[in-house]
This record gives sequence, C-alpha cells and structure tokens, in this order.
Amino acid sequence: MTNRTMTPDHDGRLVSIGLPVYNGADYVAEAIDCLRRQTHGNIEIIISDNCSTDDTPAICEQVARQDPRIRYSRTDRNLGAAGNFNRVARLARGPFFAWANHDDRWADSYIEQCLEALDDRRDAVLAYARSEKIDETGRTLLSLNANLRLGAERPSDRLRRYHDHFIAVDRRRGWGREPIEGFWIPVYGLVRTEALMRTPLIRDFISSDTVLIEDLLLLGAFVEIDEVLFYKRDHQDRSMRDSESYDARAEWFTGRAPSRLLMPRWRMIAARLGSAARLPQSTGQKLACLAEVLSFYVRRRSETNALVKEILANAERLLRRGDQNARVFEKW
Repeated sequence: MTNRTMTPDHDGRLVSIGLPVYNGADYVAEAIDCLRRQTHGNIEIIISDNCSTDDTPAICEQVARQDPRIRYSRTDRNLGAAGNFNRVARLARGPFFAWANHDDRWADSYIEQCLEALDDRRDAVLAYARSEKIDETGRTLLSLNANLRLGAERPSDRLRRYHDHFIAVDRRRGWGREPIEGFWIPVYGLVRTEALMRTPLIRDFISSDTVLIEDLLLLGAFVEIDEVLFYKRDHQDRSMRDSESYDARAEWFTGRAPSRLLMPRWRMIAARLGSAARLPQSTGQKLACLAEVLSFYVRRRSETNALVKEILANAERLLRRGDQNARVFEKW
C-alpha cells in the first residue's frame, strides 16, 4: 500500500492510536492497514504486544519496518487487557488519542471526521461514529448504537442520559425484544488526551470501560458522527468469548488470578461515586452527579440485585472457607 507519512494534511495535529494486542495474528494486519489508510495521515500507531504466543510479533515487526509512524513494543509480562490498554494510552504523544482493537475495522476518514467534530464542539472531549457489528468475513450483523445524545451542557444531564441507555436495554429484554447494543462504543472514539489523562483510565475490574466513559462525560460532551465509520468484529476467538467463566474473564482482564473476594459491582459503584466527587465543577453539579449515580442504582433494579448477590455470594464463600479451616483444625 502507499505510505501516507509524507502526505500533507489540512490539519497537522498528531493523533495517537493505541493498539493493544494479544494473540491477534488472524486480524491484526488488516486492522493496522485500516489505520495506515487514514486520510488524516499525521498519526502514530502504538502497538503493545502483551506477550503473544502466535505470529503477532512477526506481523507487527514487519509492518513497523514499513511505516515509521508505527511504534511496536512487547511487554515483559502479561499485563492483562486493562493494563495493556492503559500502557498504550500512557505512551501517547499526540493531543488526541484513540484506542484500536486488533480485530476491528475503521473507515478511512474516521480520524479526520472525529477531529472535525471536536473542532465544531470545543466543549466536547470525545467524538465517535455510528457503528456496526461485523462477523469474521466483514458481513454486517447489526447496528450498535442509536443516537446516544451525550452532548448536554451539564455533566449531570449527560450522565443521566447515558444511564438511561442501560435501563432501556433492560426494558427491551424484559419485553422480549432485541436490545440495542453499543453504549460502550464511545470508548473507541477520538478523545482529547489531556482529558483522558485526568481519569484513572481503565480500572482493573470487568466493565470498567463503561465507568471510564462516565468519567469522560463528567469532563465534557460527546459528539456522535451520523455516519457508520467504525466496525466492531464479533468472531469465535474474540477474547471475551474465549473466557466464558467469570474467573477466566477476570484473569484475562487483569493478567492475574482473581481474588477470592470478587466484588466488581461494589467496586464499580465506588468508582462512580469517587469520580462524581472529583468532578471539577460547582458544588451543585457535584451533588447532582452523586445523586444521579445513586438514582441509577434505584432505577436499574438489575444493578441493585447484582450488589445484593455479590454480598451473599462472598458471604457464602467466607462461610465455606471457615468450615474448611475448622475441619483442618479438628484433624490437627
């Protein structure tokens, strides 16, 4: 393909694209090719190989030799998905940043259109595009988001609008209708790096990407581009599908065996409340955002039920451990 390194842009700002990968040999070359074709050519592609055991290193090293915009490195140990995502973000040098998965696709104008959208909304911290889920061959399976409308002026209003989408998904399931997916898609949008670095990034518990989205919504508006420019690939070897049990998913996400006391839902509510308390806004908005977080758990019964189930499950686990220790003591 043509190397776009010297292609002049209407806008010379550097955009950093972080591509964390682990055993992605089947799709990573195609993903990198999509990034290299971006019409906004002033990019750096930061590839972090999380100790892959397949042909991923050879593929990435080859394309890095072909394009000086690509920086490839390999971790000394498996950092887990969260650690590897955070690693590429911290290595970013540009004022704008986007995460890229090794198995997804981007339209050639994705970065350019996101930049233009952020220029049009100076109060916005992130721009993303309408998206579709595709299969192994690239065939469209379904639409992933439908006008999330996260551009309100007040942080509490943006937060409530985002929470409303979770509740809408539950209602559609309750009515036996196919839920509208994609409220997590903005995490793959183009974000102002300065805003991203004011957050804790991806935390070390499952579904913390949605908490990161909420962190960013507290800092500024989101812009949705009304055109399909991002394609999320679903396939049999997808990481989350490959780790079906909770313990396996937790280990894939963090890079270590999960603790016996698994409290991800409680850690999530603590993270949400902590973010709202740190909000750099007026006291009134802090209180409004804290109230919205608590309201979300009242309005979304499934979240409340999950909190209760976690307490009961961990209490049962502690009781079993106590019984085992008692039996050992009796034998001794």
